[in-house]
Amino acid sequence: MKLEIPKELKGKELGKYLSDKLDEIADNICQDPDELEKFVKKWNDGFHTYSINNTILIWLQKPEAIENPLIAGYKAWQGKGRQVNKGERSIRILAPMTKKIEEDNGDLTYIVTGYFPVSVFHISQTSGEPIENLGCSDLISGYVDFERIANASPVPVNIKDLGLSNGNTDGKTINITPKKNKAAMCATLIHEWAHVALGHCENTGVVLFETEDRSAKEVAAETVSFIVCSAIGILNNKSRLYIGSWEGNREELQSNGKHLISVAESIIRKLSET
Repeated sequence: MKLEIPKELKGKELGKYLSDKLDEIADNICQDPDELEKFVKKWNDGFHTYSINNTILIWLQKPEAIENPLIAGYKAWQGKGRQVNKGERSIRILAPMTKKIEEDNGDLTYIVTGYFPVSVFHISQTSGEPIENLGCSDLISGYVDFERIANASPVPVNIKDLGLSNGNTDGKTINITPKKNKAAMCATLIHEWAHVALGHCENTGVVLFETEDRSAKEVAAETVSFIVCSAIGILNNKSRLYIGSWEGNREELQSNGKHLISVAESIIRKLSET
């Protein structure tokens, strides 16, 4: 599927068009584990300058970018010694509009108030100096360090026997059942981390257990876990069963794919910093 953007769309109308298309495509991608895994791994080898959601927009407008995801703005290409070729049509993505708020204690908080379209270009649309060593493949590893992931968690992680459950969270702590398979423990930890990041436990007082339940919350958390696991080199076939359950929760999960991808990306970037 290739996205052809109507030339007459400008400003807010173009921003809304891109946002609506992104909602639609993100939902579809999150329902197909094969496409989702392939896409996340390709993004992992790219610039990482752009969000996964914006990379989806890039991919739809310039399909060859998924195989060679070298994207930058006009001036950024000039800074890398390359020039956008004359007559090239830009790829349109979304940049956030932020508002600065000063808290009572003097701290500054920035909130996103909307999005506006900006232009970027694929390397095939440029000429000049060769580009080397710009990938981020160092994030992918066959060895998974559970302690590193646990230390990056936004809430304390406890290792304890939970009986039939692999893990649970109340939003304030995460509990993981000990196993010889550290990759499985990591996948569970990321699943529970996703519950926390998605706010599933806020103001409910309910402890969420990782089970085979196909509720909307479980499907959402496992979709996030699948994206993160794909990015850090964990083969998580169990997640494929959860992702296949979107069909049963379509109404609750509708237009949520873009948010799930953003939450997964925030976890991936957090892990890359540790």
